[in-house]
Amino acid sequence: MTPEALPHDIRLATNFGMISSDDDGQTWLWSCEQPESNNGSLYQMGPAPKSRMYVISSEGLAYSDNEACGWTVATGTVTGTAVADAFPDPTNVNRVLAVVERATEAGISYSIVESSDGGTTFGPTRYTAASGDNITGVEIAKSAPSTIYVAMTSGSTFAPKLARSTDGGANWKVEDLSTKLPTKTTLIRLVAVDPTNPDRVFLRTHSPAGDTFSVAIAGASGFTVPSTLSFPDGILAAYARLASGTIFVAAVVGIDNVAYRSTDAGATFQPLPTPPSVRAMSARGSTLYVVADNVADGYAVGTSTDEGQTWHPLMSYEQVAAIQACLKQACQTDCQMRAAAGQWADDFCAATAPAMHDAGTDANGGDDAGPHVDAGPTDGTAGSGGSDASTPPPPKNGCSCDAAAASPPSALALIAALALVAGLRRRSRVRPGNRR
Repeated sequence: MTPEALPHDIRLATNFGMISSDDDGQTWLWSCEQPESNNGSLYQMGPAPKSRMYVISSEGLAYSDNEACGWTVATGTVTGTAVADAFPDPTNVNRVLAVVERATEAGISYSIVESSDGGTTFGPTRYTAASGDNITGVEIAKSAPSTIYVAMTSGSTFAPKLARSTDGGANWKVEDLSTKLPTKTTLIRLVAVDPTNPDRVFLRTHSPAGDTFSVAIAGASGFTVPSTLSFPDGILAAYARLASGTIFVAAVVGIDNVAYRSTDAGATFQPLPTPPSVRAMSARGSTLYVVADNVADGYAVGTSTDEGQTWHPLMSYEQVAAIQACLKQACQTDCQMRAAAGQWADDFCAATAPAMHDAGTDANGGDDAGPHVDAGPTDGTAGSGGSDASTPPPPKNGCSCDAAAASPPSALALIAALALVAGLRRRSRVRPGNRR
């Protein structure tokens, strides 16, 4: 997550908590998972001035207003349900939509509920899925916030469906896209709504043949799908969009990592020459951020300022300095366990954390500590998200041991695979880091 409103902040969501920098990546601190954020995925950040962070965890939908120092679980109509997805309105700090699953005698029912207090509590239902329809994601169009998209699979054939409302959820049009998307689709997820065109939406579809990135355009007669980018036997891993409008997507195909760029809103794509092992991507201004494989690529976060032609390391896990000060005690048990397993150096848990700025206290919703720089979804977002898909740190954080020597190749491969699967748990959901 690299929000425009906090231009020096970077938040890297992992499957072992949050790693944060407030100084353009010069200093990094760790916040371990907490009870409310346990098994967290699909991390997102709402708009300024709150810049509230959200995570879907084993406890439901949780939010944090203090940079992951503490989390609170949302209440209201999400209570007693399983939250499958959530999306903060990019134009309204108080509006959040969530996908909830409820167990009934007839099976699982899906609906979309809305919060008007930033995700603290949820109230009215904006959409109820028909019997047999399973909602996989929800998105709000930035340029037209009354436009909402809902992705679904339906029935035993997992028919891909896309629902659209242009009046905030009062009325919906649902379309079966089976004849417009690759055959035998078994999963459809929302990647993003074009931030400048509310009628253009990007989708990820999955079939036994592999993943496909599709562009769907809403019109009076329904959706058209003018272009697709397929990854045979592959998994779509990340998505990002620069301020210029250039789109990037990345995938894992077998043991290969591939990435593509589109300068015409997804009509055509050109392969990037030497992409790293992309786990997630995000963009801020003209800078593209990537979450890479710390072992295979030699860095965990990198950047590109030439639209993916070249990449530059920004952070490797051994640069993480300490536990964030506010969690010094809360993270000790987890830290010591991970240090014993070789993830952190023995002295890491006792290290003194440098001060983090007080986010969102100035008039622009940014930091008030003076000057201070997207790594992604997966859906994950991509997200976009994808957002907890980074590889855990190797056992080399201030110590003299070598990461490759400390763990056999098979163990490293397993860690990387588990981390990638974790990052694709929802929106895969592939979302942009600032989410989506």
